[in-house]
Amino acid sequence: MTAFQSLPAIQHLEPIFAAIAAANPHDGQARADSIDPRRSLALLAPAGSGKTTQLLFRMLACLTVVERPEEILAITFTTKAAGEILERVTSALALAAAGVEPVQAHEKPLYQLGRLVLERDRLLGWNLILNPSRLRIMTFDAFCAYLAGKTPIMSGLGGGKTVEDPALIYRSAILDTLGSVNSDDIPEELREALEAVLTFARNRFELLVPMFSALLSKRDQWAGEIMTLDIPGMELAIAEMVAKHAAEAISVLAGSPLTQAMDILQHASGVYDGFAWAAQRPALAINQTSLDYLRGFAGFALTSENTLRKSVNVKNGFPAGEPLTKDMNALLKGLKDDPKVELYSEALVTLKTLPDLQYPQGSAAMCQHFTVILRYLLANLTLTFDGTATIDFQEVAQRAIQSLGLGDEVGDALLDEDRINHLMVDEFQDTSPSQFELLQRLVAHWEDDDSRSVFFCGDGFQSIYLFRAATVELFINMVMSKVFGPKSLEIHRLTVNFRSAPGVVEWNNRAYGKVFDKSEFPFVPSIPFRTVDGGVHIRPITTGPIGEAQEVVKIIKEALAKNPEQTIAILVRGRSHLKHILPALKEAGIPTAGQNIDPIAESAPVSEVIALIRALWHAADRTSWLAMLRSAFVGLSWDDCRIIAQGSKVIRGALNDDQLIATLSPDGQVRVERLNKVMERIERSARGTELVWAAKAAWVALGGPATVDSVEMADVETVFRVLAQHTSNGALQDPQAFFRALDNLYASPKAGVVQVMTIHNAKGLEYDSVILPGLNRTGATDDTPLFYWRNLAGTFALAPNVGDQDESSPESRLFKFIGRQVKKDILDEVSRLAYVGTTRAKCDCYLLAAVDKFDEDKPIRVASSSLLSCLWPELEEDFYEAEPGVPITADVSVEVPSKARLSASFTVELPRGIFIPAASNDQIPTENELADELREEEGNDYRAKTIGVVYHRVVELISKEGIEAWSIERLQTKKQAIAALLRREGYPAAEVPAGVARIHHLVERTISSTHGRWILKKRESGGEEVQVSSYRNSRWVHRYLDRPFVDDGVYWIIDWKTPDCPEGMPVEQFLSREVNRYAPKMREYKQAVQDAGVTLPVKLALFLPAVDRLVEVA
Repeated sequence: MTAFQSLPAIQHLEPIFAAIAAANPHDGQARADSIDPRRSLALLAPAGSGKTTQLLFRMLACLTVVERPEEILAITFTTKAAGEILERVTSALALAAAGVEPVQAHEKPLYQLGRLVLERDRLLGWNLILNPSRLRIMTFDAFCAYLAGKTPIMSGLGGGKTVEDPALIYRSAILDTLGSVNSDDIPEELREALEAVLTFARNRFELLVPMFSALLSKRDQWAGEIMTLDIPGMELAIAEMVAKHAAEAISVLAGSPLTQAMDILQHASGVYDGFAWAAQRPALAINQTSLDYLRGFAGFALTSENTLRKSVNVKNGFPAGEPLTKDMNALLKGLKDDPKVELYSEALVTLKTLPDLQYPQGSAAMCQHFTVILRYLLANLTLTFDGTATIDFQEVAQRAIQSLGLGDEVGDALLDEDRINHLMVDEFQDTSPSQFELLQRLVAHWEDDDSRSVFFCGDGFQSIYLFRAATVELFINMVMSKVFGPKSLEIHRLTVNFRSAPGVVEWNNRAYGKVFDKSEFPFVPSIPFRTVDGGVHIRPITTGPIGEAQEVVKIIKEALAKNPEQTIAILVRGRSHLKHILPALKEAGIPTAGQNIDPIAESAPVSEVIALIRALWHAADRTSWLAMLRSAFVGLSWDDCRIIAQGSKVIRGALNDDQLIATLSPDGQVRVERLNKVMERIERSARGTELVWAAKAAWVALGGPATVDSVEMADVETVFRVLAQHTSNGALQDPQAFFRALDNLYASPKAGVVQVMTIHNAKGLEYDSVILPGLNRTGATDDTPLFYWRNLAGTFALAPNVGDQDESSPESRLFKFIGRQVKKDILDEVSRLAYVGTTRAKCDCYLLAAVDKFDEDKPIRVASSSLLSCLWPELEEDFYEAEPGVPITADVSVEVPSKARLSASFTVELPRGIFIPAASNDQIPTENELADELREEEGNDYRAKTIGVVYHRVVELISKEGIEAWSIERLQTKKQAIAALLRREGYPAAEVPAGVARIHHLVERTISSTHGRWILKKRESGGEEVQVSSYRNSRWVHRYLDRPFVDDGVYWIIDWKTPDCPEGMPVEQFLSREVNRYAPKMREYKQAVQDAGVTLPVKLALFLPAVDRLVEVA
């Protein structure tokens, strides 16, 4: 064990360590050691072993020995994980603060750690319960942004906004780079490189843009290497790798019966045509002559499916009846029973596909061209970031690394008050090279024997984020070397599984012992802790994907009948694997809740809104206009749409063609008239050219809200919100950016008894029953890149794509060979994906795969890169024992599809939350005015205005949840959130505590008041911050009603007002002043809601919590 410096106060933790160690005979000592702040270690935590608890305990233990909470940094990969750890820490402190020690022995260490932390909290004045933000628990992205923001000059990060989807920024930089080929003043090396690459792409910029964009999205993996590419070193590394693979393959063939086949081919070269390559048989050695010969031999010996040839005939160059033909067939026949036949095939495939020992000239030239282009592309990307005042997460990460300095030059990013003494990283197996480098720089100047510590928690078998550059080898190498930077590491392993039933744990142990038997990192079986029933159930499906979907429905029904309260999840590798399953569940009446499953643009209501937006944006977009005509809120029949489509080329023009419209069905004529009235009103409106307003107004006026449920309404509102983000002065700035943004959004999850998600999204979750269908399906295939790269024994190696060359050319063979190494990493990850999937189950796990099995004799075809292929060693017997079957086919209807739609006579009752006035030619405003109600009420006093804004947000939250759910005690827990809101509004930092106290006082008065509780009472007709728009006094007015609701037949509009009664002024005089001040505006509200269709009596009132008075406004 690593020596460590004793800490003065460490004795207070020893009883807790002892209790944890004694609680579990299997891995208790590892659990105790792993939370010791003196130790630097890597904790190997397999699925279900309780690693989050270890992180929690470690965080609490470290808090007992530091001077400031900020000395501890805990890094996670997701905001959700960071939030979970923070919530568990604060809950532990709240439990300790309650002072009731648990009775159960296993619960006592957490309570005792919490008590120790609170003692130190009181001693040093941290006040963590009220200031949990002092706990530095954050994602890598958040920490990088924090670091870079600390030193904007050194990191180069100014005030740019971080964008989620930088594709359009990439596109701009790429087009600037490629387009420079037409410039007269670019360097000659860049011109030659661009011409070569454009020739490769047949001068099609659009072919190159996605390829370069894919490279930019992964630039943290190659950018630093490209700048200092060592081409001679790279060529040597590739030659050594080729030699290594060749030596392994030759060792298999040497002395095998296949050498006799080489003799026969040498004889055949003098007798038959086509065997001249075999005339000179070189010794089996590692040189180019031997490799060329072996490539030819492998091409002969293998079939097109890369299996060993079973016989030869005249098609293979061996005439029937000839002695050499008989000799070759006898030899090949004998190989069928050779136990090494699969090894022979693998060796031949390797030799057939190996590149040359010498780096190809064409590859070297293209490699040089790519390096030149990429250097300029990175420079243009930086200029584009600066020009657009935006930045992507990768750039933030790179600039964070830059802020920490290079080598011995430590940056100023971590000032004295930010210094880290205890570093904790969760899911370390998913770190990327750039994240790994960031962590190394953080600890670069630590000492092995100082009092600082590192704690890395991970499981190499759960690394499933290769697409995010997760590099599991970094974790494996660190564990095997037992070193990280200057720190020596202890290695501890958890072995007890607290999640799954014994049957599930034992199946996983057996299956993955086989799957990972060749892994350089040993798979260690877990020990089940629970004693519940359950297990893994294999369901071979021989009736195709539809039969598989029916089996999923059957499993769920049986599970719910057994225990209606249990949690159930369907986990798939890809969303497309749910094609038949989701409709089957819907038909069976089983509600589902999908997480990032349904692209928002694919839902019917959203697609109809998008069609409406496209139609308004471009009058000549026939497809979108016709889709809008078929929407539920317009509702034309197919026949009527066909007639309109045959009219004017511009659909909008056809809709105004009276003769054409007269040929429609009576129902169609009514619908078109209704549509035209709405479109004409919008076109005459002063805001008709504002796309967001026009689209939303048209959708509401046509009855769109009546065609959606509450969840679909949220999705539609999301579309309008995203549209607003992509418009400026009413116009859509970049349509491509808008539609790309929609492509990256998913429909709001609905409430359902069955969770549906990808295995990636299920990481870290658990369910009573887990169903894994589609095991024989493969994942999406990546597009061919511009080049593959690989780290070969510490050397960066590049294999460029040289385009449409002969597949057997040296350049193509090198590109494909390195590509196979990259794809092998992906295949290895598929095995880990299977492990993550099956280990989510607490009680039962169901494995389903649809396979073709028409009769008993034919072998089952297993997709090579599927989850089933990984698990085949364990599942093969079950599948061969399954009964043969015939795939079920779907019923194909030949009828014209119909859809639900509003009636032709449908009239719109405008919702109270929005008012769209009828525009007329004599009511055209000179300008559009937007007044922010919340910031008007306190004159020029910014502090008072900010207090008002935040108070409004708090009472809005209370109103939404219902006053019944709030108490003084709950309000007490929201002080930190109130402080965050004040800081976000720019409230002076030094005055935030006073601001929090002021708001807390106002809200406490509100929820304690009879008036306040009556106002905030939850009502079906109530609302918060309801928008009203109206045209008054020759101007547009947009206002927000603080709290409108209906009570006892009266429509009330309440306005919150937060000022204090001035000292010395009578309260009644103060109230009169406030009423006079706000009466005109309140009357404007009244008129607006009446214009919007409110027919009830309307009453107006101000509520002033500072004096607890509710005052009516006449």
